[in-house]
Amino acid sequence: MKQLLPKISYFLLLLVVASMPTFRSFTPILIALFTFSSLLHAVVNKAWKIGDKKVFIAALSFFAIHLFSVIYSSQKDVAWFDIEVKLSLLVFPILFSIENKYLQSRVNIVFTVFAVAIVLANSYLLFTSMSNAMIVDYFHITRDEMWRFSSSYLSKYIHPSYLSMYNLLVIVFFIEAIVKGKSAIRFLLIIPIFFLIVIISLLQSKAGFLVLAAVIIFYTWQLYKKISNKIVRIILPSLIIIASIYGISQSRRMQLMYSSIISIAEKGNVTSTSTGIRFVIWRATSKIIAENPILGVGAGDIKPELYAQIDKMQDDDEEREKKYNVHNQFLETMLGQGIIGISLLIYLFYLGFRKSIKTHNHFFLLLMVSLTINFFPESMLNQEAGVVFFALFYYLFMMIPSEIQRENAI
Repeated sequence: MKQLLPKISYFLLLLVVASMPTFRSFTPILIALFTFSSLLHAVVNKAWKIGDKKVFIAALSFFAIHLFSVIYSSQKDVAWFDIEVKLSLLVFPILFSIENKYLQSRVNIVFTVFAVAIVLANSYLLFTSMSNAMIVDYFHITRDEMWRFSSSYLSKYIHPSYLSMYNLLVIVFFIEAIVKGKSAIRFLLIIPIFFLIVIISLLQSKAGFLVLAAVIIFYTWQLYKKISNKIVRIILPSLIIIASIYGISQSRRMQLMYSSIISIAEKGNVTSTSTGIRFVIWRATSKIIAENPILGVGAGDIKPELYAQIDKMQDDDEEREKKYNVHNQFLETMLGQGIIGISLLIYLFYLGFRKSIKTHNHFFLLLMVSLTINFFPESMLNQEAGVVFFALFYYLFMMIPSEIQRENAI
């Protein structure tokens, strides 16, 4: 029984990561089962072992400040629902503090299962969206017709930004497997890499494009350092960067974002695009933060305070009816939990970047880059898809000892 418990926990974690992009309704149930089996393993096998106390304390403090903010929230039901969504921020740092050598020695399999699930989920979404698009001639498809199986038409059950973030993690995992692997068959991973890049281009997530650009720049730099021929060293990376910039710039969403930024710079306020609306929301959020700097407004009062402030700033009835969130996780944390909350979040990011750089873990480093970029245009910890992704993979990297990560080439 003692030897079976860590194996059960490991297989349940595999089911958790497999369910994230596929059968998402089962994810909370599987997390609950993983929690129960891990805690049982910790008690029976006396496996409690906190590897990094700074991370552990910061993680619990970050959840605790959200829990504390329920007290001064006027809308308690909304606040408690927010705590329910964010339970993974408490669960995973505790569970990954439990020593499970069986799991730790097979972390690469955890990422492999996630990668397979991602490829299958994207294949299914592309097939169904293209079937529903009713395109007559795919060889002469127009840009408007392509939009029928892009963005939210493609990613129907998960926000395009979240799916792009998932896909990019898998792309980095595949690239690292190619770079560090020895078998010639590893080059076949180029096929799913290009497939996922095509999906990201169809998803039209601005954050996804920015992260993709960061990944391309990072690995181009790594390639540049390894090429000895001076001419090739200059030409090849330059061609990769130019082709990437051109490809990303052709995205309709990136073109709209660029024109919106220009309009905002010239006119000061544009609400006809998502970028312009975000600008208005961030201005309103900043005003509320200035009035509630220490503890914020509380987990339950973020949206009511935000809507009230936007109403004061503009008389657009149409915009007033739309229900937005802050669209920036750093600002949302500061709005809800004040300086204390944002300080803890920034500290967690600092610890993540420090460990990834110190251990030369490119996979973890690019995960941190991806999280940072995605946290700016989206409130990623507002939904289960974002919370579970952040909590599971961030704390998996942070709580597993560095020497085990190096042995498994994570």
